[in-house]
Amino acid sequence: MFTKTCLDLWKEEGKQIGIVTFCRDLDQAIGTGITVGMITEFCGPPGSGKTQMCLQLCINVQIPLQLGGLGAKAVYFDTNVGFHPLRLEEIATACVRHCQKVVLTNKGELASATNNFTVDSLMDGVYYKHIHGIDEMLDGIDTLEKLFKVGDKIKLVVIDSISFLIRNNIESTLERIRVDHIILTKLHVLAQRYKCAIVITNDVTTRFNGQDGSRIVPALGDAHSHKINQRIVLGQGIDDQPGLGIASIDKGLFRTRMAVKFQISQDGIRGVKKR
Repeated sequence: MFTKTCLDLWKEEGKQIGIVTFCRDLDQAIGTGITVGMITEFCGPPGSGKTQMCLQLCINVQIPLQLGGLGAKAVYFDTNVGFHPLRLEEIATACVRHCQKVVLTNKGELASATNNFTVDSLMDGVYYKHIHGIDEMLDGIDTLEKLFKVGDKIKLVVIDSISFLIRNNIESTLERIRVDHIILTKLHVLAQRYKCAIVITNDVTTRFNGQDGSRIVPALGDAHSHKINQRIVLGQGIDDQPGLGIASIDKGLFRTRMAVKFQISQDGIRGVKKR
């Protein structure tokens, strides 16, 4: 029955490479980037950077192994038509430029790593599907498992956004909880079995607490929160700087709660230079 010890698991975990966000502070706050084998949720109000994070990760997961990436593909399930191929192209262009600079810095030692690392190859490495309803989402997950079984190298699965899908298709609260549980359970199995990163986005809602007033909380409730492994809450920065955001680690496996700044630029997600 007992074939592994905690030492074995620790060594395996140490060998796993996360998907970098290009914000070093955020990557370090959650370990080595977005971890494979689990579900990570980006939560926040409209305009906080959830979709931008997802697009950046779809490109970064394809960075070659020689440059510290996973050299893999991504799947993007879009439920609210937030995906923009032109924006993805901008992020891909910047990533190619960045990786080419890394190669030049290493005096050409890694030149072969970027031979086929082009904007077209990065765009081609993202499978896209617009999801209209719950049944289509479940069919998409089943199709995804078939791709895994035939050996398609997929290391990132994005659902943007899971709350939009569930809240706009199901009225009953109990039915929402049931369907959400089914979807997340299936995603957990895929994440663990095929060592891929599952990234979902979630909206925020207002929760009323009687005489205590109200507060802004992640949508889909506490049952949903228990099914995700880590949650990163995004918000707009308070500084008078366009594109500045705050990423708060609300739930994580590796670090205590903390908040870091990030920047959304034309090139994509980046860290904020310390003054």
